[in-house]
Amino acid sequence: MNEARSPMPDARQFRLLVADIDGTLVTSDRKITPRVKQAVREAQARGVRICLATGRIWPSAQQYFRALGADPPAILLNGGMIYDFAADTILRRVPLAYEHARAVLEIIRAVPQVQPHLYVADKVYTGRTNEYTVRYSRKDSLHVEEVGDLVAFLPQDPMKILIIGPRAHLATVYEKVAALPQGINAVFSEETYLEILPKGSSKGAALAEMTKALGIPLEAVIAVGDNLNDLEMIRLAGLGVAMGNAPEELRRHAKYVTRTNDDEGLAEVIHRFILEEPKRRVQ
Repeated sequence: MNEARSPMPDARQFRLLVADIDGTLVTSDRKITPRVKQAVREAQARGVRICLATGRIWPSAQQYFRALGADPPAILLNGGMIYDFAADTILRRVPLAYEHARAVLEIIRAVPQVQPHLYVADKVYTGRTNEYTVRYSRKDSLHVEEVGDLVAFLPQDPMKILIIGPRAHLATVYEKVAALPQGINAVFSEETYLEILPKGSSKGAALAEMTKALGIPLEAVIAVGDNLNDLEMIRLAGLGVAMGNAPEELRRHAKYVTRTNDDEGLAEVIHRFILEEPKRRVQ
């Protein structure tokens, strides 16, 4: 699937590509293919910076940054943190307000079919481990600590809450959260993942801060993602790209729709918009 939604910018303008990890950079079995790695290396050789933006924390995400040879900084926690891993410096940190986190955890108590995971600094906590937690910890290669009552445990300055469960029950939680007066940011990152983020925090907000720090205009950015937590950065970038495996709501807002993650859609984007000569491109 290769679909342009509007006239394409000139390839010569792009200086930064920011890509999501799960469902975008990696295949369904969480591998980075040799073709994607080679395309990234060739783009970097032309002076284009390749960065990653993810909902993961650094201990879970760093294996992909290292394997890809991605450039700093990293957008983590769906925009809640910008981390310069080369300098070991946090450039941006936006915690979730304690009162907001508590209100959401109280809502979740009434929906036992879903499982909350609380992010605090570089650690993840849950009340009682179940099959959702086991699968999630294996998928993201991280340890989830069991703490009993999450409301009682809740410390100041959590970073986000990831809620896992059937989509219908997550939709119930989403509606209840949307009705809260605090205006909490809730977004789906996968079919069975609902993320509770700090108000005003998103990958798009983090991208805006990142480009300021790097001195790169947003018009010179390609942003690539596969789900609704990527929507804001896709809207903001000079060229917003949706993966072929993205939901239709995300694809509607993208300027270009590429192949799926299992068909190396990210490599196709790099070849089409960075490596190919402008005269060879379909406008």
